[in-house]
Amino acid sequence: MTKKKNKNKVQENPLKLQAKHKLDYISRLKMVCDKLVGYGWFEFIPSRYLDDIYENRYPPLTIKMAPGAIIDSARWQEYRKTLSSLLDVPAIPMAIENTIPIKTMLSEGLTLLHFVAIMAKNRFPRSEELRQILRPFLMPENVYYSYLSDQLSGLLFLMDVRSGNYQDGFLQADKTQTNIHRIAAANTLVIHLYKPILSSAVIEGDKREIVAVTRPVPNGITLQVKFKPSAIGLTSTTDEALPVYIQRHALRRLDERLGLQANNVHSHLFFSMFEQPVNFVLHKGRSLIEFNMYEHKVGYLVTTLHEDKLVILTFLFLTNDGTPEGRRLGQLTGLEKHDKKYLGIDKLSTFTAYKIHEDEELSALFHEAGCGSLLDARILQEIAAEYMPERNKATLHKYISVD
Repeated sequence: MTKKKNKNKVQENPLKLQAKHKLDYISRLKMVCDKLVGYGWFEFIPSRYLDDIYENRYPPLTIKMAPGAIIDSARWQEYRKTLSSLLDVPAIPMAIENTIPIKTMLSEGLTLLHFVAIMAKNRFPRSEELRQILRPFLMPENVYYSYLSDQLSGLLFLMDVRSGNYQDGFLQADKTQTNIHRIAAANTLVIHLYKPILSSAVIEGDKREIVAVTRPVPNGITLQVKFKPSAIGLTSTTDEALPVYIQRHALRRLDERLGLQANNVHSHLFFSMFEQPVNFVLHKGRSLIEFNMYEHKVGYLVTTLHEDKLVILTFLFLTNDGTPEGRRLGQLTGLEKHDKKYLGIDKLSTFTAYKIHEDEELSALFHEAGCGSLLDARILQEIAAEYMPERNKATLHKYISVD
């Protein structure tokens, strides 16, 4: 049954709406001027010039999906919501009570500054005084408002870091269609989706899907993690830098054994190795590359040389049997692989749920085993993939006989 239209609904007068829009816009212009140089200066601009500014205003900053990009609806809505909130942060740190959002500076702010920059000399009474007071914010044409560009680039970098992984791909914002780069452009942040770069390799007789440890950056560039085999203790005939790949299996283990948000973990996977020296130990012909989250050692990436690639085969949590710390823990406690699994100390999420740092004897034991970094890693639960209830330390005391 078709719903009847509400005939009593009052339609607002378009002229009144336009007038209100103009009033609100000019009020934001005044706010920008007041925050940048103090009260009283905006009033120098005659009303007829305010009309000109309004008629030639730059469009508001918008966020749009790149043509052809297919992004999951829930992911897209969350991304837009998060980026919009970041764009509300202050654009320029000033001693004056500056609370101008970046998105306002990219529209109303640049509209005002551009008007002042290009207006004719002595266009209205005291116009040159206004130009002079705003001069610190007026840039030469060739580096037009570069300070805002730096602010926006830093913000978008933080957004990019937290907005992608090797399962779902990476979201990246392109700012070349904003007013920073092209005055009076569409003023749009265009969001691209870059899918993981996939390949395959026959490892131990089975064909495995592997993912290149890469990261997209602005200007269409993709960065690739590479190592000389000798840099991680492996031997090859030429010792040329080889690209690093990771098995799908290893990605699953990384996510399962840490229980943290994949975007954060996968960002650390890339940035901890890209053009960075790494710590490693050799075990059974493979290189165990130390993996840290926010400077907390949490495990190892088991890596091998495979033809013209370095391939991460799996991820071992610090207490797992295949690590030096895991073997030491077994020697001290008699715990075997199935015991660690039963107790839940084979994964970060369940390990930290015991709050071992609160127990002096248990803390001493895990420090002696070389797992002390995990006691401080409890702060990582702020980026946990899901809530983990606290576990009873008495279970550990009973099972490993620390009384």
